[in-house]
Amino acid sequence: MINMLIVDDELLMRRGLSFIPWEKAGVCLIGTASSGMEALEFIKEKKVQILFTDIQMPDINGLELIRAANLLDPSIQSVLLTGHNNFNYAKEAISLHVYDYILKPCDPDEVLEIIGRLAQKIEEENQYKQINADTISEIQKQTLQNTLLHIYTNQNITGSELQILKSSGFFNNGIYLAAQGVYNSTDAGKIELFFKNQDNSCFSFVYFYPANNKIIILIKSSEPEAAAEEHAASWLRSLQEKLLQEYGCTIYIGMGKTASSFQDLTDIYRTATESAHLFFSHSETEFISYNSVCGILNQESSENICHKILSQLEQRNYTLIQESLDELSDFYKATWNTAARIRLTMIDLCLLASSLVAQKKNEAFSGLTAEQLLSINQAGSLSALISGTLKILTHCIDDLNGTSDTAYHHIVKDCLSFIETHYAEDINITKAALEIHVNADYLARILKKEYGLPFSQILTNIRLEKACTLLCDMDLSISEVSCQTGFRDFRYFGQVFKNRYKMTPREYRKTVKKKPAD
Repeated sequence: MINMLIVDDELLMRRGLSFIPWEKAGVCLIGTASSGMEALEFIKEKKVQILFTDIQMPDINGLELIRAANLLDPSIQSVLLTGHNNFNYAKEAISLHVYDYILKPCDPDEVLEIIGRLAQKIEEENQYKQINADTISEIQKQTLQNTLLHIYTNQNITGSELQILKSSGFFNNGIYLAAQGVYNSTDAGKIELFFKNQDNSCFSFVYFYPANNKIIILIKSSEPEAAAEEHAASWLRSLQEKLLQEYGCTIYIGMGKTASSFQDLTDIYRTATESAHLFFSHSETEFISYNSVCGILNQESSENICHKILSQLEQRNYTLIQESLDELSDFYKATWNTAARIRLTMIDLCLLASSLVAQKKNEAFSGLTAEQLLSINQAGSLSALISGTLKILTHCIDDLNGTSDTAYHHIVKDCLSFIETHYAEDINITKAALEIHVNADYLARILKKEYGLPFSQILTNIRLEKACTLLCDMDLSISEVSCQTGFRDFRYFGQVFKNRYKMTPREYRKTVKKKPAD
């Protein structure tokens, strides 16, 4: 039996429709509702397969109700009840894929016939899906998934693979599309269990895992192209919500374009992958459809910003380069450039920077390694890509500056001056680099080269030297000395002091006190 809900604000109409012998049409009337809002609450609680609704209602009209109901459950089929005065509204139902509409006053026999045909259609679709599920054995299913994975990996279809696709039962006439989901790899088990338990009456689907944090969902629909795409998108969005609610998992889904032949499978894969790759710079959204963005892909160029960065490299201005890279990051977040194009742009920028260094030094530049370029190409996020590019550009400036002591003298001097002035405060290398207008990674390398120590250890050494001076003042407590030299925890201060001088601050003060006065 197919479950049906009747929605009409007129009590007499609801009662009249309730008296129709729906069981003759294979339909079970599981409830009635007097408004669209009441109907939506009902749909949330129970499985509704047919929504039989009036158009004119006081809160939300029938068309609005159908839109909302399809968001809750894309498999719901709808029939509209309309009067002569609002006949034109029924035309809008075409876009909502309403099965049929019935004019008031309605003939019970006509109503029963229309609803019966719809119920039979739903039953046939369910049976067809069940037959498909029963026909394809687990071995056949695994073979199909392996074949689909191989095609995905190699981006072509061989003769033997074509035969497997034809014999699978999945690839009959229909509309096909693929979606690529990207999720946290730690959630792989949850994701697999979740998809095993999913079902949909509007279409059939298969899935496989090309990588630990990816899933490819291949969908086949018997509906027209526009309807197939709409229902697939709605279903995929509902999966995202369920995964988040039930498992606390976030999955990013890129949906490819539709095709009418499985021979276009490689193109279906490609567009799904391209859509998913847009999350590289658009992590603020969780669903991207290829058809919605294909017309604006890669239209904006970052050439002007890249030229500016090269000019700043000539000036050896670390601060401006960092600011320009932040600008570049903001640019990519605001435009629809693909991950592949962004990576290529950054690689070109690094290669141009290395050529510039070679030109300035009148020699071949050997500082840019293949590993560095590979790290750019393999960056998993826009922030990682920008960070990697900054390191390479900093390396280029290092090469321009040379390796002599004089090349770093002013930077080291400024850093030590900053520490001497601010050692009692909560400072770190990031604050120091910002103050003296250099990149923090670059400053760390210079200090390591000059002193063989990290910034934190240099800071600690200066603080301990200042502490030794203050310990000579007998009016200050050990706690006060600790605080005035930047050690907020005097116990930690005592530990660090003893590690350095092989005695506690108190023992050191005693040795100072015993020394004869000059």
